[in-house]
Amino acid sequence: MLLSPVNFKNLSLKNRVVWLPIVSWLAAEDGFVTDALIERYRRRAEGEVGLIVIEATGVLDRRSPRLIKICDDKYMPGLEKMVQAIHDAGAKVSVQLIHYAKKSKKTGWKQKVEDLSLEEIQQVKKEYVEAAVRAKKVGFDAIEIHVAHSYTLASFVSLLNKRKDEYGRDINGRSKIVLDIIEMVREKVGDDYAVCARISGEEFVKGGNTLKQTQVISRLMAGKGIDYLSVSAGGKDEDGDWYTGYSSTRSMPTKNLPDGCHVYLSEALRKEVAPYGVPVIASGKINSLKQAEEILAKGQADLIGVCRPLLADPDWIIQLKENREDELVECTYCNTCLDRDRRFEAVECIEVEKKMRKEAKSS
Repeated sequence: MLLSPVNFKNLSLKNRVVWLPIVSWLAAEDGFVTDALIERYRRRAEGEVGLIVIEATGVLDRRSPRLIKICDDKYMPGLEKMVQAIHDAGAKVSVQLIHYAKKSKKTGWKQKVEDLSLEEIQQVKKEYVEAAVRAKKVGFDAIEIHVAHSYTLASFVSLLNKRKDEYGRDINGRSKIVLDIIEMVREKVGDDYAVCARISGEEFVKGGNTLKQTQVISRLMAGKGIDYLSVSAGGKDEDGDWYTGYSSTRSMPTKNLPDGCHVYLSEALRKEVAPYGVPVIASGKINSLKQAEEILAKGQADLIGVCRPLLADPDWIIQLKENREDELVECTYCNTCLDRDRRFEAVECIEVEKKMRKEAKSS
């Protein structure tokens, strides 16, 4: 089942494996696509991934060094070149659209959703719509609206949002900006294009969302017509800046946590969105084809999201399928990749570097 084709909306996938987004810091300083970035995604497409979700891509023109941007037409040629390389290598591709708050590295101050004026909220919506239109024009097969972790939209839907106006007060108000964006994007891209979303099933921070809230939010998004729901976890920075606290590290679970530790989230949310025909992507230390098959067989998800194992070895699918585990560069969930992310360094797997050093010595 895992390696068999699946079709929904305009997406015809050769299998149900999804390479989940992970920031690479391989974009140019000003947000343009680079050859190194194209190579990263092309290589995973060669590894027989069904769907690739491009890392967080900024919908707004705000400084964030080496974060991919889609906030202006000038970024489109590079994005188009990347999409074409992925398609040529045999995979479909979605792009994760992200809006992020203002933040001071010197003082640690971070803009809250309560600080945004109604005019600024309308601007956020406009930026998402314009980015979605560009994404479709350059050939992305789908867009993924980032409603997870600590970014702007996730902060709106969270119980931690204390606004007292129509964008707060209750779960419908907190979800309003996201639902408006889905509706506005759909109007521009049409009914035949996949408009999708990612959510943190649990926020794992004091006062934050649990499944009690995310089940409702997921159902609201499904009612607006999203075409897949990718389920992450944690990622909040209220308990530790920039992926240092417990909540933040739950978005990239470490070796001390059990395999498949977040599958209960995808299972619970799938029950909410399945009546709307929305497929769900599971994630969280899914590191074998057998485990993935069991998740699908139990109806806990429709697609399987894999991140770090494919960062460690782009041929992860092929080598497991062909019983070549002895050749596999295995992810140990040490999160050195996350440490490099925090230092704004190119995000690579340390196990790959260890193997290259070993091979160099032996030669």
